[in-house]
Amino acid sequence: MSVSSLEAFLARIYVDPKSRERFLSNPEAEALSAGLSEDEIEAVKQIDRVGLELFAASLEQKRQRRHSK
Repeated sequence: MSVSSLEAFLARIYVDPKSRERFLSNPEAEALSAGLSEDEIEAVKQIDRVGLELFAASLEQKRQRRHSK
């Protein structure tokens, strides 16, 4: 998988609540279905879950502020 594909996967779990929920419930399966390599799967399985949720919430707040202007 290319770096841009990994970045697209990460972006998706940051901005899409359903993707994030699937990832958090089964990181390996979600990463496999996205076509990540074994090394990439191992890396994303180690993701800071609290940090992921905080960053996702921050992005959502920014999106809402931008759309309310």
